[in-house]
Order: sequence, then structure tokens, then C-alpha cells
Amino acid sequence: MAQQGSPPRRSARPPQPEVRGRHDRSADRPRRPDWQLSDPFGPDSDDDLPPWAGPGDGSARATRTLRRTGDEGDRLLGAEPAGDDYGDLARDDWQSDVSPGDTPAPGGEPRRSGRRGRAAATRLRKSRRRVYRWCGIAIVVCVIAAGITAALTHHTPKRSLYVTTLLPGEFKSVPNACDSVSATVLNQYLPGPGRTSANEISDSTQSQCSFTLDHKPDFLVMEVSAQAYQPFAAASAAGSAAGSASANAQDSYALARANLVKPPRTATAKPLLSPAVISPLAKTGQQALVAVQTEHAGKILTEVVTVLVRERNVLITVSDSGQESGGGFGPVSVSNLQAGAEAAAKDMLAKSVAEPHA
Repeated sequence: MAQQGSPPRRSARPPQPEVRGRHDRSADRPRRPDWQLSDPFGPDSDDDLPPWAGPGDGSARATRTLRRTGDEGDRLLGAEPAGDDYGDLARDDWQSDVSPGDTPAPGGEPRRSGRRGRAAATRLRKSRRRVYRWCGIAIVVCVIAAGITAALTHHTPKRSLYVTTLLPGEFKSVPNACDSVSATVLNQYLPGPGRTSANEISDSTQSQCSFTLDHKPDFLVMEVSAQAYQPFAAASAAGSAAGSASANAQDSYALARANLVKPPRTATAKPLLSPAVISPLAKTGQQALVAVQTEHAGKILTEVVTVLVRERNVLITVSDSGQESGGGFGPVSVSNLQAGAEAAAKDMLAKSVAEPHA
């Protein structure tokens, strides 16, 4: 801090009264030093310092406390009150409450708006903090509420007790039965002119076709059918998933076998077909059998050979029959009928396994 000396002594000459009308005696008056005419709150510079001020820091702020050395001791000149007058403001704040941008008042002193500006900035910061804090709390509350709502409203779907769709490996469709039996098989087991074919059922999951040879002494009929079963809740065959398409086909296979063993009765209470003699058919599908029966219709006797083959959810049925006697037809070889039925069933199986599957 710059050390201050004693101010220059005042002139002992009494002031002269001003006489109107005379010449201006302002030139006779002692000229005041420049340091007394300067603005104490204006910008400091070394050129404006009084000669007794000595070297000092010209960049000191206008509110720095100036101490006089003399009889007045530590009396403050223009100092701002310290202590509790500023509340929570720090010492550095009240020492610089006159900002460089303050505009001077009419009396020559600057307008002290620093404290009000700092207070406004402090209130703004606190207001922003409150806004951020409440926004953060609101976001957290929304996230928690959304999580609770999702937990309460989300229900894990109960696993169905039954299969409702095709399982992997199960077939979606079957081939056309009329195109599945090769010409080689037909020419071998239904030879000669007069053979006809009829497409009885044809859709994506079921196909049935019949081949007939009506040429004396042969009257032969071969029926070939294939069906891709779909899931069915009541299907519960052993070894397959309950309700699956394969279980449905397995139940149908068991039902067809039961009807072969014990043919249903007719209205006359006498079965047209004899109970079948069943033998397994090896290396054909997952399940396969051969059933041989005799059909009685009046004086006409017909031998019937049936082949059942199941591969997953596809059930293939081939029935090859030949009139044994009556009406000038016959006789017929049962072994030949069985060989023809097995060959047609294998052709149908080869085509079926090439169909699209799940």
C-alpha cells in the first residue's frame, strides 16, 4: 500500500472578499494541487498521484482502505464497513463491490451496483440448481413408476400344456399321390392296357389317388393316400409330445391298425372284411405294417393287402386289391398284391420326406 504523507500547508493569508465590478482576482488565488482536483474513484495512474504519495501500486482498487499517518491514526478514508454489514458476503466481495462498469452518480460517486448484481447472480444460480434438482427428481420418479407399471402389467405367458404348432422336422405338406407312384411300379404290378387313374383328393396336407386295371381276367385296384397331420390337443400318443402333429399321426396309425385287426360291422351285422393278418414292415418309415384280408360281397371274393407307413406326422396308406373270383375274373396272387403295395408305399414315402418341413 502506498504511504501517505501530510498534505501541504494552507496559506495563512486571509481570503479577500470579492468585490463586484472589479477585475477577476482568480489569478491571485493560490492554485490547488492537481491531486485535490482528481476523482478519487476514477482510474488510477501514476501521473495523478500527489507528490507526497510516494511510489505505490497504481492498479489498486478504489475501495482499498487508505490509512492516514498522523494524529487521526487509523481512521478510515472512504472505507466500506466490514463485519456483519455484508451478511454472508466474503471479504473479497465487499472490497470489490464497485465494479469497473459502474456509472458515476450526479454527485461524482459511482453507483454501487456490485452487491445487487452479485446477489442477483447468486439467486439465479440457486434457482437453476433448484430447477435441475427437481427435474432430476421428476425423471427418477418417472423411471421408477414406469418400471413398477411394467412389472405389474407384464405377465409371462403361461406355457401351453399342448403343442399348438408344428415341431421341428414335421412336414407341412404331402406330394400329389398320382405323381408319386413311379411308372415302373405301375407297369409291373398293374400291367396291360385299360389302366386308369383318378385323383380323388388333392390339397397341401392330404392327397389320394386310385389306379384301376379292368381287363379280364384281372380286376386290380390300387389306392394310394398320404396325409400330413396337424397339432391336435387330444393327441397323446406315447413317445410324442402331447398335442403335436406327430402324436396325432401316431394315434391315427394306431386307430387304422385296430380297424384292420377288428373290422367295423356293417348294417347286416356281418363284416365285409375278415380280420387282418398283420406283419411288420422293416426299414420303412418310423412305423410300418402289412395287413392281409379277404373281402366277401355276395359271390364275389376279393383279396386285399394294406400297407401303413408313418413318418413323423405323415401317414401313408396303400391298399392293393384283386378280385379272386366271380364275374369271370381271377384268380389273383396275394404275394403279388403285397409286393405292389409295398413298392407304391416306398415311392410315396420317398416323395413325402422331400416336402417342406418345420
